[in-house]
Amino acid sequence: MAYAKGLVATLAELEKFYEGDKAGDILELMNQTNDILSDVKFMESNQSDGHLTRIRTGLPEVYWRRLYRGTPPSKSQWTQVKEGCSMLEARNEMDVKEMELYGDRAKSFRLSEDKAFMESMRQKAARTLFYGDNDKLPDEFNGLLKRYPSTSSPNVVNAGGAAKGGCTSMWLISWGDNTIHGLYPKGSTGGLHSKDLGEYMTTDDEGRKFQCVGSLYTWNLGLALRDWRSVVRIANIPVADLTKRKGETGFIDLQALTIRAKNMMPETMRGRAVWYVNQDVLTAVELQSSDAGNINLVYGEYFNSKAVPNLHGRPMRQCDVILSTEDPAPAK
Repeated sequence: MAYAKGLVATLAELEKFYEGDKAGDILELMNQTNDILSDVKFMESNQSDGHLTRIRTGLPEVYWRRLYRGTPPSKSQWTQVKEGCSMLEARNEMDVKEMELYGDRAKSFRLSEDKAFMESMRQKAARTLFYGDNDKLPDEFNGLLKRYPSTSSPNVVNAGGAAKGGCTSMWLISWGDNTIHGLYPKGSTGGLHSKDLGEYMTTDDEGRKFQCVGSLYTWNLGLALRDWRSVVRIANIPVADLTKRKGETGFIDLQALTIRAKNMMPETMRGRAVWYVNQDVLTAVELQSSDAGNINLVYGEYFNSKAVPNLHGRPMRQCDVILSTEDPAPAK
């Protein structure tokens, strides 16, 4: 692996870090809240490069029968869909001489880098669950936005925003084996993995060799949507209007939008569904709950927490990867 400037720490940067023994641990200001990663149910794929599933597209005809008259045969319609898995990977390398020079402090730095790499992996995975686009980036799987792209798509509610780069979305998702779930390749294990590669030879940006110690981070995952009814998107929420209160011009009635959204989902799925929103929407929902006659929000005990907002009987989870800079979904 050839290095480019900025991909490895300089000695000056290392000295600053090692002086951190006095300053304390690095504050992880880049960390995000992406609770969706704790909720996704993952299933082993039935193929090494993806998951083949059958989806019912039509019901068989049934008939009223009379005496001495026969009934014609009929059958349902179905189709096969193949969902792909993608390989998310990162590598961290440190010069062995650095390890010798700084000893235990270098080990501390390496551990600190491990935390940063794994947080970056989690953010990338969460972002791809929503915004992955296999057409634009062939190495990643298709996310939710690709499957619910327009206001005319099934199970999409239009909140009316039209500002380019000024919209966001709310998602209601019912995870399950026969609804929507994550994937990992056949014969493998799910989840984020890190591996200590030990000491080996690598090269600098001019092709000259040196010894390093390395860490490899891998996460093979995909997304399978088996029943489109298990997901509802509220699209085109105008972020600039989320701070407006009831009675003001341009007020976004999240109560009405979320009622419409939840009722699009079958009741059998609705009971285990979860809302996913970013900080802007979560704050707006909580503020609107203080307006008389608007959102009835309660706080319940979910996911080992006693203060989770509960909207229409379903918990709300914060996902910082949901953008507040989405372009408006078109009407196709």
